[in-house]
Amino acid sequence: MGRGNICVHGEFEGLFYLNNDLLDVYVPVVRDDCGSIIGRDYEAEPMTGRQLYDAGIKYSYDGTDTGWAYDDELSDDNWRNMIELMQKYFTSRFKSFTTTNKWRGTTSYSSNRDCRVVLENEFFDIAIADNEWSAAWMLLEKEDIEDNVTPLMKRHYQSYLNAIKEALLKHWGEATEYGGAWLRGITHKVA
Repeated sequence: MGRGNICVHGEFEGLFYLNNDLLDVYVPVVRDDCGSIIGRDYEAEPMTGRQLYDAGIKYSYDGTDTGWAYDDELSDDNWRNMIELMQKYFTSRFKSFTTTNKWRGTTSYSSNRDCRVVLENEFFDIAIADNEWSAAWMLLEKEDIEDNVTPLMKRHYQSYLNAIKEALLKHWGEATEYGGAWLRGITHKVA
């Protein structure tokens, strides 16, 4: 599966991806005198996959042959932090949005996976889904919207979509735009 598997189809919908290398956290492994892994060094500073890659350090899920192993708990903390930061960014910028925590089944993207709605207003849901290699941040039209609100949705959706991108750039330094299964491109924050 590619990085752009999740997509949206509504007229006033859009999405951005955040690469998991920015979210997945790794810690050094501890080896015995024979070189076997006997644990993890939680005294050392954990690093994301991107930090390790940029430093030229090899890493893997279990730490075999690399010295750095994936940490479920720290990575989950990073996902929760990402959601909280997006919620704070949106609710401070757009008073119409409120935080929520619900699951939504949708026909707006491939397969039968659900997405987690973390923000909502009268016309839109902002949801996140695990896209295997990335976190997919989606602006989704509310289900069962009346046709007479289309002008309101048209007026606001691009500013909401831009805000998703701005939040990703502000907090993680990049946002990948959807452009089909092989993506459109990655936007990096300019220092």
